[in-house]
Order: sequence, then C-alpha cells, then structure tokens
Amino acid sequence: MRAFGSPPDLTALKGSYLVSLKTDLGALENLQSEVDFGFAEPRTYEDLRRLAHVQAGNAATFGFEALGLAARAVDVLLSELQGPSDKLAPLIGTWQRELQKACQGG
Repeated sequence: MRAFGSPPDLTALKGSYLVSLKTDLGALENLQSEVDFGFAEPRTYEDLRRLAHVQAGNAATFGFEALGLAARAVDVLLSELQGPSDKLAPLIGTWQRELQKACQGG
C-alpha cells in the first residue's frame, strides 16, 4: 500500500501502455496512408484527432513527453481545421517518429 500523497507505482501499467502504443502505431500508419493516397474522409481526420488527443493526454504520465507534445500538436491542428492542411504531414511525421521510439522502449 502506498502512503497518502505519494505517487502511484505505474510500472505494471506501463507494460500495458507500451503494448497499446504498438496498436496505436498501426492505426496511425493506416490513417496516414488514407491521407497520403488521397482517400481521407472527414472520419479519417476525426480518428487522427481522437488518437492524438488520447496520446497527448497519456504519454507524459508514462515518461514520453516528446510523444505527448507531438501528439498534442496534431490534436490542436485538427481541432482547429478538422480536415486537410499542408501543416498536417510534418506534424504527423514527428508524431509517428516519437511513437516509434516509444514502442522501442523510449
């Protein structure tokens, strides 16, 4: 049992989080393909925004600050535009690289 006010031990949760990141990476790659090949629909951008939003909220908790910042940039852009933008591809590229690093353990 942890003392009142002490931070929780996230060790067990981090393993599950790392597994979920691999699933998220696959989802991101599929959504990115839709954007790259011109098949993106409004749903594509909403799915990207939702995935980015969740990662932005969770990443720092598990020690992946750069991943959280990259995901937050995509979330903010898509919240404002809700569709295609020339700014989107580089932001997704950074997010994807940070996600790949996190999947490899940091």
